[in-house]
Amino acid sequence: MNRVQKRMAMDRKVVEQLIRETSQNQIAKNYKISKKRVKQIRLRAMKLGYLNKDSPTPLPPYPETLFPGEILDKIFSPTDSENILLKQKDFIIDRLTAGWSPVTVYEELETKTSTASFYRFLQKHDLKKQTCRLRVITEIIHKPGEALLLDWGFLKNVTDPETKKSRKLYFLSGVLGHSRYMAVRLVWSNSIEETITALESILNELGGVPLRLTSDNPKCFATEASAYEPILNPALERFATYYGTILECLPPYDPQKKGKVERIISYTRRLFEAHGEWQGLEAGQCYLDKKVAIANQRKHGTTRRQPELVFIAEEAATLKSLPKTVYQREEYSEGKVRRDGHVRFSHKYYSLEEKYIGKEVIIIATKELVNIFFEGKLIETHLRVLSPNICKSTKQSHLRPEYRDLENNAPLIARAEKIGPNTKKLVEAIIVQGRGFIDTRRIWGILSLDKQYPHERIDNACKNALECGELSYRFVIRFLNLTLLSENNPEYYAKKSNPKYGRNIDEYKRNYH
Repeated sequence: MNRVQKRMAMDRKVVEQLIRETSQNQIAKNYKISKKRVKQIRLRAMKLGYLNKDSPTPLPPYPETLFPGEILDKIFSPTDSENILLKQKDFIIDRLTAGWSPVTVYEELETKTSTASFYRFLQKHDLKKQTCRLRVITEIIHKPGEALLLDWGFLKNVTDPETKKSRKLYFLSGVLGHSRYMAVRLVWSNSIEETITALESILNELGGVPLRLTSDNPKCFATEASAYEPILNPALERFATYYGTILECLPPYDPQKKGKVERIISYTRRLFEAHGEWQGLEAGQCYLDKKVAIANQRKHGTTRRQPELVFIAEEAATLKSLPKTVYQREEYSEGKVRRDGHVRFSHKYYSLEEKYIGKEVIIIATKELVNIFFEGKLIETHLRVLSPNICKSTKQSHLRPEYRDLENNAPLIARAEKIGPNTKKLVEAIIVQGRGFIDTRRIWGILSLDKQYPHERIDNACKNALECGELSYRFVIRFLNLTLLSENNPEYYAKKSNPKYGRNIDEYKRNYH
């Protein structure tokens, strides 16, 4: 029964109850609909005479509608979202019949609606059944040494013997696509550090490196999933490059493409259900290694061959050699660029261009360098700050123009000279004080006055500041304001009382002359 038919059936039930003189509140409660809707149906029924006690209009036979078609057309006319999806209906059907999942189809829509509207559209047009009916899963055949299929799984909460605290226990499963030889490693988390450690251990057990490491899209493998081109985690990508292999992240919501490893997840969980008392990570790994070794010696349910024998005979020789040196561990972190243009890593701060403010970045650091990535691309490299007395590493190119080369006073002096010789002398006198950025701010204030006042007035104010020994922006600006007022009002000095934050010109002249 579709939406229109359900609506017509409910309208009939409500009218029948109204004819029996059931209260509107009771009808709403019985059928779990709003009182407003019951009232609307009552008014429409009275208009057509269904509720006339003397000569009621007989109800049309079921399943005909009780109300005129034009009203139904108004009620059931397509919504804006439905109209958008109707224009793309052929595209949706084409992709669903090709085996795409509804989630992937929605992501590729040219014009999107809400996800709720999209799934209502699929249900209304019976497109979900079409997906299930027409999708065909093709078996993926791997050549020897082609791929190591990986997947994460959660086991249970256990007590860490060292900390005596409850922790989540995870495991990383790996199975070679050709031989079905499997390996499992217990870890405390699926962080990038734990992932690299577990992968190293599995590759060392295999004695070589396959062509690809295939996984779905956990954060340690891909920072952004995609059906076409995912953004890989730079830390794991660097690890894969060092080992001479390739990372392959499968399209989201498509676990069938790595079905060979999916069954290991449930198998590992069943093994631990039979495991005795938890005694720690090392003891748990020893127990798991024994069970997995037995499984590798049994006939596989699909290939009907022993994975260990197939691995030794056909696949081991096709694997690439392991690197001669141990992979240099890198520290990994994620962070958000602060409003000052810096990102925090290991209690230190590293600068980036202004356009990255507010963005999430990935930091990968060695003992000497800090590499910063955005959307999988290297955007900045800093020397690692090791001194306990330094907390920031800031590049001059990342500063705003007014903050660059604060120690280089030549541009300030050159600009002051354009205003006048006295301005230049005042700026040089302020610089000699040697108070760094405090003096620089004061100089900026004096030089910025050329936007409001002529150069002659500013230079004259600077001359008076030098004569009074006041190396101050406030003195210069006050002198300019007071002289301007005195020119317009000669009686100003006689009436002007002592200001709150400064003294007038006469007081300066009395004190210094």
